[in-house]
Amino acid sequence: MATQAFTIDSSLDADDAFTRLIDLTRVGEWDRGISNARHVDGEPGEVGARYEVTVTGFDGALTQVVYELLEVQRPSHFVMEGSHPTFRAHDTIDVTAGDESGCSVTYQAELHLGATPSGVTDEILEATFPKVAAVAEAGLRVFLNPDA
Repeated sequence: MATQAFTIDSSLDADDAFTRLIDLTRVGEWDRGISNARHVDGEPGEVGARYEVTVTGFDGALTQVVYELLEVQRPSHFVMEGSHPTFRAHDTIDVTAGDESGCSVTYQAELHLGATPSGVTDEILEATFPKVAAVAEAGLRVFLNPDA
């Protein structure tokens, strides 16, 4: 398992930031490892909603991952989990309103290797996951500060 966490200050109020983030069809706008995202089941933005995303896999090839919203506490918290035969992603996002304006967003990500062999070891996962998370963090800084 590999983990990463980061916090981003946003110029958006908490509700606007939350609304942008929970719309998983927009994840490709801030994570360049995602080339397509679409809603496939459930009420968008609610527990049980599922989204199919196309990601660049460990081998560099495009592959499909299905993300499901497991917890939603609007406008401050949600948990999503992505399933694939070679890995499982578990992400928690917390949005905290600022004192006067804006908000802060804390993103915690866990990546677990799956049962299907991928040629990736825990050591490789732990070494590469910070680079993957850094791409998402940089994209989120722009996505959550649209007027900057």
